[in-house]
Amino acid sequence: MSSFFYHTAQTLLNQYTDRFPLLKITQLLDWQAIEQTLANHKVNYVCNNGGRPAYPLLPMFRAILLGQWHSLSDPELERSLVTRLDFIIFCQFPDEMNLPDHSTLNRFRNWLIKEGLADEL
Repeated sequence: MSSFFYHTAQTLLNQYTDRFPLLKITQLLDWQAIEQTLANHKVNYVCNNGGRPAYPLLPMFRAILLGQWHSLSDPELERSLVTRLDFIIFCQFPDEMNLPDHSTLNRFRNWLIKEGLADEL
């Protein structure tokens, strides 16, 4: 993300890291290992049937984690990804104006389950 909004929000949240546990979690987990595991299965996720390009796997995974941790339905998670600064920064989608909708989040979760990644990760 390279927008003015993102950088301003990141600066503000960094000043209050203690108030935002999600920012602490981003520093604790080995995201490279998770991203590598997702990348190993990517061929089964991305299809070449035309349409819009797929969302990046790691931000999608982070969004699914948020939904699980906060017991959010997919529509609630979709709204939270738009309205909560800590969610936006935690997920790190490359374009904060192009976020997944609830059906995309649901399909991604189902893909994680189908690939056996939901339990592994």
